[in-house]
Amino acid sequence: SGLPRGEEFFAEHGIPFTEKDVTTNPQYLEELEALVGRFITPTLVIDSEILLGFGTNIGRLRELLRLV
Repeated sequence: SGLPRGEEFFAEHGIPFTEKDVTTNPQYLEELEALVGRFITPTLVIDSEILLGFGTNIGRLRELLRLV
């Protein structure tokens, strides 16, 4: 499909998301660093919970999105 893994996951489940590319927008990088204190991608924010990384957090992601 050409989509990165996280984007593909959200698309497959019909879950809307907002991508903020920190490599092309300095403001997004500032937001990320303020949120987690460092540069880690992907960083997922679901409601007020912050998940660092996609694959290692797939179980928690499914819980938060009520996919389990």
